[in-house]
Amino acid sequence: MTKVTVTIEGNIEEVIATLQNMARISSLTETAPGTRPPNDASADAQSTDEAEESPLPTQPNRSGAVWNSSYVHTFWRHLSDTARQAMIRVSRSPSHTQKRAQLMHTLQLSQRELSGSLSSQGHSLNRLKRRRGDVDLPRPLTYDKVNDAYILDTNFAEALQEIGLN
Repeated sequence: MTKVTVTIEGNIEEVIATLQNMARISSLTETAPGTRPPNDASADAQSTDEAEESPLPTQPNRSGAVWNSSYVHTFWRHLSDTARQAMIRVSRSPSHTQKRAQLMHTLQLSQRELSGSLSSQGHSLNRLKRRRGDVDLPRPLTYDKVNDAYILDTNFAEALQEIGLN
């Protein structure tokens, strides 16, 4: 039996939003008891660190919203310093893409420390959605498992440059 302990800290609105998001994600990935989702034969071979790097299922960007300087400014205030540094580093890379190993080396972080610090982007996105009328923006920094690289949303990178944060 697997045991998971989760601690959620923040004001009541943040906690409720996080729990609702977890329930939504859980309902997207639920399968019948004792079965595996299709194409999941390699799940047992995945290490804990790799599992933590896997992007969470996301809803399509239904609102058609794109990152602009106003959204970035609001989002940026609630990020961890390390997440900010990671986004700046990736924004300076060609095609706004940087290999994970290079980013970890540059920031002098372990894989777990890097992925943990990047979790603040989820909290900041949720806060932005609540404050800006439930706007649906894509995650600015995503991890590409195939290329073992982080990719920064192009509109986000342009807005960063526009407000002088890169």
